[in-house]
Amino acid sequence: MTATPALMDSLHSTAKGFGSQFGMAPKSSVILVRWPVILVCSYLLLLPSTQRIDPILLYPFVILYIASNFALRYVSEARFEQASFYSPLVVADTLVLTVSLIINGQVETDFYLAYFLLIIICCILESPRTLLLVSVLAPFIYSLFLLRSPVLFHPDLLLRFPFLFIVALFCGYFTQLNRTQRLLKEEAEQRNRGKTEALHLVSHEFRTPLSLIGGWTQALSDKLYGEITAEQSAVLHKMHRQVENLSYMVNSILDLARIEAGENAVHLEDLRLADFFEQMRLSYDMPPDKPVALQWSIAADLPTLRSDKVKLTIILQNLINNAIKFTERGNVTISARRAARHSAVEFEVSDTGPGIPKEALPVVFEKFRQVKMPSVQVRGGVGLGLHVVKVFAEMLGGSIAVRSAPGRGTTFTLSLPV
Repeated sequence: MTATPALMDSLHSTAKGFGSQFGMAPKSSVILVRWPVILVCSYLLLLPSTQRIDPILLYPFVILYIASNFALRYVSEARFEQASFYSPLVVADTLVLTVSLIINGQVETDFYLAYFLLIIICCILESPRTLLLVSVLAPFIYSLFLLRSPVLFHPDLLLRFPFLFIVALFCGYFTQLNRTQRLLKEEAEQRNRGKTEALHLVSHEFRTPLSLIGGWTQALSDKLYGEITAEQSAVLHKMHRQVENLSYMVNSILDLARIEAGENAVHLEDLRLADFFEQMRLSYDMPPDKPVALQWSIAADLPTLRSDKVKLTIILQNLINNAIKFTERGNVTISARRAARHSAVEFEVSDTGPGIPKEALPVVFEKFRQVKMPSVQVRGGVGLGLHVVKVFAEMLGGSIAVRSAPGRGTTFTLSLPV
């Protein structure tokens, strides 16, 4: 059983679905299913036909095995939403069942065959109703074979019938859980593919007219189609800025779609940071349409960084654009320096904007979250830029931090390993 962070929603739905069959939470339903297994194994271990193992060794094992189910109550519900949690649990319980039969010493070869055959059948069947039917019929069918066999009847034989039912129920439960998780994973992947394709299509339809509008407004501003007045130039400049904002929003949505679809692989290359920032400065040659100055403070001793140039560019552009958007007047400072421990490079983007309240700092990197301040005019955007920054920073093996206070501006610090 395997799972990834992208599947958490699907696994949560699966666990809830199975738990609802028992009318309880997923954790409680798993604990309930294990109790019959634990009780049967304890009986087999404590009442063997021959003393193959010293009881002094068996008693602590039985106590620990019983305690393991009590211990599950202290495991967080989130762990029961991960498929990887169940795999060792099922393997361990199946081994304990088999060892218990061996130690008990009152089981013939035909029962072992029935036991393992039942496990195989439960792992193959797909219908929950069929599994329940097999769980009920297995003890009945075995009893017919037992009556025809020459085995002398003794009371312990009666334990075999509920034992087979418990084994079938136990294996069937976790087999169905695994199968449902796989189906939900496939459905989630199909939905992600469909969503990504739709976003790619829509964003492409947006990008084409935006590029044309941006090109035409720039051409008009450059007076390629004749002279324009100062008022017309100001209007064209504002139009160009709005086109850039729309392009930024489209790119953010595309980045999010690629992240959720798992299409954002990291492509490492050696980056000379001096050349990297020189190219980035060219992207911000046009001054903002408000009294905000961009200041660059790039250390001269920056090392060559092995990283993904595209993702690093997106991170810094998102931070710079965000700082410009929320700063009405003052400065936006972009700096880069070696970290104090010399095994990392720190990039900072600071502004003199309104700042972020302390209570809002923990959520600034969440999807579709925009901090609202009563004294600040509402800005455009969809609340994806900082989320993309955080995800890309982690993909590059680094981290992103924020310092801010109302009225004192905001500083984002990106730390990347050398």
